[in-house]
Amino acid sequence: MAKHEAYIKQHYNKYRNKDLTKAAILSTLSAFNDLRPKYDKFVFSDNTRKDLLCLDGTIPVSFKGATYNIPICIWLFETHPYNPPMCYVRPTQVMMIKPSKHVDANGRVYLPYLHEWKHPNSDLIGLIQVMTIIFGENSPVYSRLANQPPGMPQMTTPFPGSHPPPSQAPRPSYPQPMGGYSPQQMPMPTPSNPMPPGYPGGNQYRQPTSYPYPSSTPYPQGGMPTPQPAGSYPYPTPQSQFAPPAPQKPVGSQLSLSDDQIRVSLQSAVEDKLKRRMKEVLQVYQNEMDALSATRDKLKDGQSHLEQMLSQLEAEEKQVEANTRELKQKNEEIEESLRKMEGREEIDPDEAVTPTAPLYRQLLNLVAEEMTIEDTYYYLMEALRKDVIELEVFLKHVRELSRKQYLLRAHIYKVRQTAGLKAT
Repeated sequence: MAKHEAYIKQHYNKYRNKDLTKAAILSTLSAFNDLRPKYDKFVFSDNTRKDLLCLDGTIPVSFKGATYNIPICIWLFETHPYNPPMCYVRPTQVMMIKPSKHVDANGRVYLPYLHEWKHPNSDLIGLIQVMTIIFGENSPVYSRLANQPPGMPQMTTPFPGSHPPPSQAPRPSYPQPMGGYSPQQMPMPTPSNPMPPGYPGGNQYRQPTSYPYPSSTPYPQGGMPTPQPAGSYPYPTPQSQFAPPAPQKPVGSQLSLSDDQIRVSLQSAVEDKLKRRMKEVLQVYQNEMDALSATRDKLKDGQSHLEQMLSQLEAEEKQVEANTRELKQKNEEIEESLRKMEGREEIDPDEAVTPTAPLYRQLLNLVAEEMTIEDTYYYLMEALRKDVIELEVFLKHVRELSRKQYLLRAHIYKVRQTAGLKAT
């Protein structure tokens, strides 16, 4: 496992989610020991190439009590695990692709699990488990007769199933991975069973010389596969290398289905319908849950907003009560002062301020007279501005007031010096 981890770290620099990709590959390799990581070129439908990581090897498939190793290749794109991988069945030189609704003639695998891929609910281990179940019901490959070379039309025995199910529509174009199984390499022999409609035909896969599956071990011939112990590689060797071709049946008998096939087909149809219905119901419930969750969040936000408003109102109420008490107290003080002033005589403003000494009284009178001159200046300027008096009259009065003000200020200075006050 440490060797695989080092190999992955060496080639996963282009992947956006390095940690998630490495964890997914390592967990898959620990669950399926016959898979190996590989860094190879992947050819898209427009002939562009890109270096990608893939899981190459075999997966164990159980069919009627026997275990068989089906060679597959899972390509991981740079956006893994947020986009589904590309899965292919990679037949050896003794195998041929058996097209079905889940595997086309080029080996590409089509599964609802891939179509509905969504991280983190989907992963590589779950994908391979679904593939083992699907391949256990309908094998994606069948064996080639050992006495005829590849590329020649021949009688073949489907393995393990007998008739591939028909397809309703042709498969879309898809990118082809490198590694020696491109459909343009060699013409594909036509099997004894008719090719189902809707799949591209006439293409042959060729196993590369570097592919780790032995090419000398043929598939079992006859109608039924020979059971193989878990861990053998890849399929058991029959007793004879030359087996007689299976007898041809009439067209009507080829199209007939056994009870087991009908039961499996009905089970698959009912299961698909139940899954679709369950998905619809779950989607409806999920939408309702999302709406309820959004309503709950809005209610919580409203509750917090209301609590904040209530606390603010309580603080303002306390402030208003404090201001009301202070106002009442000031009002009582004013009423008390008014009651005290009711029985008193009116106060003469001139007698309101009484100096303590004659010198201070003289100083007070001089300052008051000097302030009146300042007020007279103001009213003279207003009269001049409003054209009440002429400029000559204004200047005359200003000269007289200025002379008088100068004498008052000199007198104030002398009195302050005599009283020992600070001169201003």
